Amino acid sequence: MTKYYVKMMIEFSGEIEADTPEQAEELAWSSWGDTMDHDITYDGVYSIDVEEIEEEEDEEEDEDDN
Repeated sequence: MTKYYVKMMIEFSGEIEADTPEQAEELAWSSWGDTMDHDITYDGVYSIDVEEIEEEEDEEEDEDDN
């Protein structure tokens, strides 16, 4: 079976009440989820990148030879 490295960029968005942008950012770290009970909710998948992980067969073969 082949291994793949998968990187998903998922967007969450919503409104947060705060006194400063810094406080809003701090609150956002704990205010997200996949239900409407949260201020910040799932908004969509921005991208999914998939890259095959090449196994280092040459090194394995060298070790077997020793």
